[in-house]
Amino acid sequence: MTGKILISTGGSGGHVIPAITIYDHLKENYEILISSDIRGLKYLDDKFYKTLIIDTPKLNNFILLPLSILKVIFLILKSLILLKKEEIQILISTGGYMSLPLCMASKILNIKIFLYEPNMVLGRSNRLFLKSCEKIFCYSDK
Repeated sequence: MTGKILISTGGSGGHVIPAITIYDHLKENYEILISSDIRGLKYLDDKFYKTLIIDTPKLNNFILLPLSILKVIFLILKSLILLKKEEIQILISTGGYMSLPLCMASKILNIKIFLYEPNMVLGRSNRLFLKSCEKIFCYSDK
């Protein structure tokens, strides 16, 4: 094992399935953890994957927005502790609002961030960290 990688994924199959593919590709050379929200656990069998839950709230409910922002701040602090404790060297994010706390904590700790965008339209989460990432991987015919 040459390093420790955390793959941060949202809760939909469109986020988790690529994360599993990345995991399968890198598992021979790295120790890998996958983080998701509660929705993503239905795609991840804990017998095969070391999983972590970071249950980030959506920030689209205007009435609950102040509470959601406080929860995201708490999750950034939780992510800082997690990344230090697990000695993560690389974060791979498949996007989604769930990855915000981990990407922000990685940026604070100067952990290398790699983004994965499964389509040619950059998502909001990935767009936010585009200038902070080492590379972005996406589908293209070029």
